[in-house]
Amino acid sequence: MEEEVLMSVLTAITSALGIKEIWLIWKKRVELNNKKLTKDANLKDKLMSEVILDLKEKIDNLEEKIDELIEENTMLREKLARMEERLMLSATKSAQNKRSKL
Repeated sequence: MEEEVLMSVLTAITSALGIKEIWLIWKKRVELNNKKLTKDANLKDKLMSEVILDLKEKIDNLEEKIDELIEENTMLREKLARMEERLMLSATKSAQNKRSKL
């Protein structure tokens, strides 16, 4: 029963508007859906772009930190080498003093 009423309403609308009008309505609906999909895709692209820029900034910061750590490591190696040299000189002097006392 409901199907008959629905068919009657659809037939009446189709007759009143005509095939051309229904086609224009359908075409407009498809265009709106495509526009929405395009807008969503653009929004997604923009979001991805922002995420990529954020990650790039973080990578740059990490590269700077790595450079700082490499420089610090080099300075510490130099300091360690000087300390080893002083220790060797001290040990040599100490050994020489012991030999001369004997």
